[in-house]
Amino acid sequence: MNKKVRNIIIIFLLVAIALSIFAVLQLNSKVKDTANTIHTSINRGKSKFRPSAVSINNHDPISIALFGVDSNTKRLATGDAGRSDSIILISINPEKNSSVMISIPRDTYSKIVGHNTHEKINRAYNYGGAKMAVDSVEQLMNVPIDYYATINMDGIREMIDAVGGVDVISNATFEYEGNQFIQDQEAHLDGKKALSFIRSRKQEGAGGDFGRQERQQIVIQALADKLLSIQSVSKLDAILKTIERNVVTDITFDDIKTLKSNYSKSLNSVEKYQLSGSGQFLNDNLWYFIPNLEEKNRVQNAYLKNLELKEQPLEKDTYEFPTIEIQTNEYQY
Repeated sequence: MNKKVRNIIIIFLLVAIALSIFAVLQLNSKVKDTANTIHTSINRGKSKFRPSAVSINNHDPISIALFGVDSNTKRLATGDAGRSDSIILISINPEKNSSVMISIPRDTYSKIVGHNTHEKINRAYNYGGAKMAVDSVEQLMNVPIDYYATINMDGIREMIDAVGGVDVISNATFEYEGNQFIQDQEAHLDGKKALSFIRSRKQEGAGGDFGRQERQQIVIQALADKLLSIQSVSKLDAILKTIERNVVTDITFDDIKTLKSNYSKSLNSVEKYQLSGSGQFLNDNLWYFIPNLEEKNRVQNAYLKNLELKEQPLEKDTYEFPTIEIQTNEYQY
């Protein structure tokens, strides 16, 4: 599988792994060992977009950034960790039992906080690891981020197969890599078939980028549901080993216990959003995704509302890029 394809399919596993850490797994000594192994603090402190720090113990709504990188385990939280070619924000409100998820295209034109450049948002992780990536995504979306989790590509098929596959309802009728999917019909996916389901984009009926992103979110939900039902110790061991090899996060084991007890029901109701906009070549001859500001503001405020924070007015067009337009059309990646 080439690098571009691997980067495309990271997105679903990010959330599945993060959810499994704090909402699914039995909190025994093996889970504690895993949590301690993957814990990597980035020493950010309180988000500048919050009036005060959040408290999981007080059941405050929280915001988590989820990154997918093509790297290796030891480099995941370092400055040379590779580019975060999948980025998801998820806010979780335990009192409302609601969650809001936003998918951010990797080519989004953005300020790279701490690097003093404007580039594709996925470069932030490459330059400064999780901290620079979190700071840059916060700046792009104007929402707080309280925690992060990062997943390496290596565990995708292993995770799906470890839980015995997942069941999904296809959002479209298409064929890819010898697998046929029928709209509104259920399909059982092992690891290999799941990759075909969420990699498809250009095939007839697949629905392009937006169809693919929707399928990624379908698999996220299916995998989370499957993880919730896991009782087998052998499956638990396999999942934990996959996590240890491929995940880093600043969520501590004590936080995990509280999250599992008080936040997991919020994951039963997930409102999903995708940034919309257009693709554009700039005078550096690179292709960027430029978000539609009105849609970005709508998504941003849905996210803030779930965090019980003040909604924000429509921002002015502050993109700092050359006005010379070489070509624009619907965003593709």
